[in-house]
Amino acid sequence: MDRKKAEHVLIEADEVAELVLEGFDMTIGTAEGRALYDRAFTTYIRSEIGDLPIAELYDALKGSTGPVTSTAQL
Repeated sequence: MDRKKAEHVLIEADEVAELVLEGFDMTIGTAEGRALYDRAFTTYIRSEIGDLPIAELYDALKGSTGPVTSTAQL
């Protein structure tokens, strides 16, 4: 997986997880909110990368010195 794809997947996973929290009127500041965020984040990543190990997603970012781009730039 290349860096740009890894960034895209991680940024979108965060955005989707935040939307899920908002939909349930929860925050990441609670145990329930953190658990819901984690489930939504992981589910989105799995829907995008399938059975590819999540470590490979983060490995694509290793050695990167530039800032993570926003989804608007993708």
